[in-house]
Amino acid sequence: MPAPLGFDLPSDEVRRLGRLTVDAAAAHRDSTEERPPFGRVGEQAAVFDEPLPEEGLPFEEVLGFVTRHVLPHPFGNSHPRHFAFIDATPDPIGALAEYLAATMNSNCWGGDHAAIHVEDRVVKWMAQLVGLPSGAEGIVTSGGSMANFTCLAAARRAQAPGDVREEGMGAQGVPRIVVYASDQVHNCVDKAVDVLGIGWRQLRTIPTDGRFRMRIDLLKAAVAEDRRRGLLPAIVVGSAGTVNTGAIDPLDEIADLCRQEGLWFHADGAYGAMAAVSHQLRPLFQGLERADSVAADPHKWLYVPYAAGVALVREPGRLAAAFHRPVAYLDQDPDSPMRGPVRFNDRGPELSRPFRALKVWMGLKVHGRRAYAARIENDVALARFLAAEMDGRPDLEPLSEPVLSIVTFRYRPPGLDETALGALNRRIVNRLAGAGRFALAPTVLKGRLAIRVCIVNFRTTRRDLVALLDEVQSTGRRLLQEA
Repeated sequence: MPAPLGFDLPSDEVRRLGRLTVDAAAAHRDSTEERPPFGRVGEQAAVFDEPLPEEGLPFEEVLGFVTRHVLPHPFGNSHPRHFAFIDATPDPIGALAEYLAATMNSNCWGGDHAAIHVEDRVVKWMAQLVGLPSGAEGIVTSGGSMANFTCLAAARRAQAPGDVREEGMGAQGVPRIVVYASDQVHNCVDKAVDVLGIGWRQLRTIPTDGRFRMRIDLLKAAVAEDRRRGLLPAIVVGSAGTVNTGAIDPLDEIADLCRQEGLWFHADGAYGAMAAVSHQLRPLFQGLERADSVAADPHKWLYVPYAAGVALVREPGRLAAAFHRPVAYLDQDPDSPMRGPVRFNDRGPELSRPFRALKVWMGLKVHGRRAYAARIENDVALARFLAAEMDGRPDLEPLSEPVLSIVTFRYRPPGLDETALGALNRRIVNRLAGAGRFALAPTVLKGRLAIRVCIVNFRTTRRDLVALLDEVQSTGRRLLQEA
């Protein structure tokens, strides 16, 4: 049996272990459709219950454990029937890029090394995709939640009266700032409003219309009412693709109002914004290019492995105004050979930062914009196919019109009230997921429980979607018979 490994491995050993690992990864991908679309561990969790190892084991033995007990139980988003969340199938190019990035082990706070230049270019490309001007700045984050937080921190700094960084949000005599978002906004905005000290009482949830888009008339009324009460309207969050239905708020109208009222317009495009890579879909996002800041997620619709979000801000210097804090050991004079193009630690809360940008950069270099546009357009076309497929199935009821690649519906046999329908559809979701046929999650739309299908998977086909509807109907009928 091979001996436990040391740390400074010779190159031949690195190659050998790399081949073993790549073979395991390839076998994992090959067996994707043989596994359930959600890799629940369940009672097998006991295999992880062990004490801290005092002595090391051979790599082959540890890799064997991973192959038997870890790889067979993934979150499942590589599976073509994983519809529960907006979790894209990872592009193998991105997985290889992750290995290279980890090999470099770059700390991406700043400096004149390749990772900083790659991230700077990725930020510029992302700004171009969503239509922001060439001078826009940004940072690659861990995902949409942190991207939204980063943008809202810049907005708070720009909009709060006085010096909010020095005095905090509770300075005496300073009016409270107010944030506005639709009732469909992602809860990371709620978290950001909390952590930034704005407070949930100053978060206005604006009702949506029948298409789940923010009602601009009610937004205007809320802004006027807050001004009357002596509060300070400051930030509007527009959704460029909600997680419930994929709805896109009227971004152009929000931009008009923000300009008239002196408000910061932030667009949460964590799900939808990357669809702007498609010339066909770009008109859906009219007004996105007018935002003061945009959050987006390459790890959704650019099929990048977790994790990679991006925070973009229109006006240069706004991020540094929110996050820069001088530190002697990081200061670099103009003659320093380490001085680089961007100090990313001045654009966000992190100092130690991994090389997240390489997988985004390599994917775009290998595939190009047109290939991404075609894949995203296909996801959207599949959603429309799924919605159309319900037309001949009277016991299936669509609950929203697909805008991007999310479809919501429910099984609705006659004679059941809303409470009974909600309970039945929740049982259908749990039954299908528990049987390992589909990964599904419910949501609630204006009081009605819905089955929510998210398609961000280049492996999903029409056959998978037809099978889903067949299974929902047959499972619903069985559950009614069991009742």
